[in-house]
Amino acid sequence: MSVTATKALPQANGDFYAIGSTLSEEYQALLRRVRDFLEAEVAPVINAYWIREEFPHQILPGLAELHVMGLAYHGYGCPGKSTVLEGMMMMELARVDSSIATFIGVHSGLAMGSIYLCGSEEQKQRWLPPMARLEKIGSFGLTEPEVGSGTARGLTTTARREGDTWVLNGQKKWIGNATFADVNIVWARDVGGGGEDGDQVKGFVVEKGTPGFKAEKLKNKIALRVVQNAHITLEDCRVPEANRLQQAHSFLCKICWCACSATSLPASAWSCACRACRTRA
Repeated sequence: MSVTATKALPQANGDFYAIGSTLSEEYQALLRRVRDFLEAEVAPVINAYWIREEFPHQILPGLAELHVMGLAYHGYGCPGKSTVLEGMMMMELARVDSSIATFIGVHSGLAMGSIYLCGSEEQKQRWLPPMARLEKIGSFGLTEPEVGSGTARGLTTTARREGDTWVLNGQKKWIGNATFADVNIVWARDVGGGGEDGDQVKGFVVEKGTPGFKAEKLKNKIALRVVQNAHITLEDCRVPEANRLQQAHSFLCKICWCACSATSLPASAWSCACRACRTRA
């Protein structure tokens, strides 16, 4: 009777082009730590949170210990690594759960990124270190109910200066993290008059608990159910000049993490299919 040797199947690996192998050993080790944390702490519980439309706040201390918030930013308590590593990390996050990837993309990429790129030195020193430690959570308020992300003078949220204070009025919708964020980046159109600044889109840091700021959770979503999206209402919300992003002279947005997360989804599906085949073969 002949015996046919069973050939070992390859390990499931969604990095089809082996981009990870081009990284240094230090960077690869960091990605392995991120993957280990996600598989140990996020994967076992995330489905239950998806069903309930809730966020697993208990994972935040573990995420903070990974020291990956503001991964590509230099100084202010941030790691100062490469943007390639940042992209690979977002792929690792989305491989396990796209909602957690979105949470970090909004907090680290959009909220921290706005302060890092558009804030004054004082503003960076004030907000980035606690955000890098996940002691303060950020959101990014751009999208509006009627105009979407209308940065080309289409925003209906307005900002009017009164002395050393700005008065914000308007609405934002689908704002991730905003139901529990401590630091909300809000973009509004300056309607204070003529000159170079007239009708310009400006960025403001609206802190949690500011009078006139209300964030209501959007329920019954189909996708990204763990992400706590909010409908924000700003009604005569008064923000000090010290909270206006001092270098935001035109609108810019850091969304490269979206592409990395989207790329990881089919790779994750392929890896899951491979693991299923291995267990059933």
